[in-house]
Amino acid sequence: MKSQGIKIKENVSLSRYTSFKIGGPAKFFCEVTNEYELEEAVKFARSQKLAAFLLGGGSNLVISDDGFDGLVIKIASDKPQYKMSSQNGKIYLECWAGESLGSIVNMACQSGMPGLEWAAGIPGTLGGAIRGNAGAYGGSISDCTESVKVMTLGDLQFVVKGPEEESSSSYKLRMMNYENGECKFGYRNSRFKENEDLVVVSAVLRFDKGGNKAELEAKAKEIIGKRNDKYPKFPSAGSFFQNPVVDNPELIARFERDINDKCREKKIAAGWLITEAGLKGKKVGNIQVSEEHSNFLINLGGGKAADVVMLASIIKQKVRDVLGVQLLEEVRYVGF
Repeated sequence: MKSQGIKIKENVSLSRYTSFKIGGPAKFFCEVTNEYELEEAVKFARSQKLAAFLLGGGSNLVISDDGFDGLVIKIASDKPQYKMSSQNGKIYLECWAGESLGSIVNMACQSGMPGLEWAAGIPGTLGGAIRGNAGAYGGSISDCTESVKVMTLGDLQFVVKGPEEESSSSYKLRMMNYENGECKFGYRNSRFKENEDLVVVSAVLRFDKGGNKAELEAKAKEIIGKRNDKYPKFPSAGSFFQNPVVDNPELIARFERDINDKCREKKIAAGWLITEAGLKGKKVGNIQVSEEHSNFLINLGGGKAADVVMLASIIKQKVRDVLGVQLLEEVRYVGF
């Protein structure tokens, strides 16, 4: 099935598009590589009265075994889409939401633009990183985000075209720009995560000038090495739970003794809590709490989303009962 320039496929398995390797079929599926194709896909969904879900790199997702009863729009990149400019001693890089975060990190390091080394090795797209305010090793994407361009799915604008164009009028999806302070960035959160009608189309990232390329590349390589040593090799959705803020001083002191470091902003690592609750290695079906890092649920092969949901529920209840802490998922559930 075709909708002008995009190809709409039917009954496409989503497991191949997620880092967890879990997920049933999408009723309809298409891939878009720029904002014009994205707008066309959304218009198709609207015209067919279909629910639409935008899929980036496929990390931080748990997709139902039943799949998604609507149109899944895979945001991808068939070529680098960057616009670079400089002003007042800063470099500004505008990137399409479908660009992989890894490719942007590499480009920034090779261009001597510091500020994204912490993201080396993180899977997924820029759009997903902005939506969830991705972060690690003390950095977050909000630190270098200047502005975000979004498409609003809630309403269509009636646009009158000029006489030289093919049609005198049409409907368009509204585009809006949010400056950093308007994005409501928080810990693994943003206004785009809280409002499903706001879809990230592109973002302008801000960098300092004059970074040492060799040092930046070495730092990124070091962080990738840490990730490879620390994180499991089996398919997963990434960090499954948010690191919670804890008010119990005794638990904080215990955590600090174990890690031989200070607890920052009263946040305790979710993986430590899961281990302390005695759940490292816990299995439901072919889904397991990783032995390497307890905040990773791994797919040992043929794992089901239903088993993920069950294991997550067991973890939350046990951590709450044993340690008095309520865990919240960092991952997004889709199709449930």
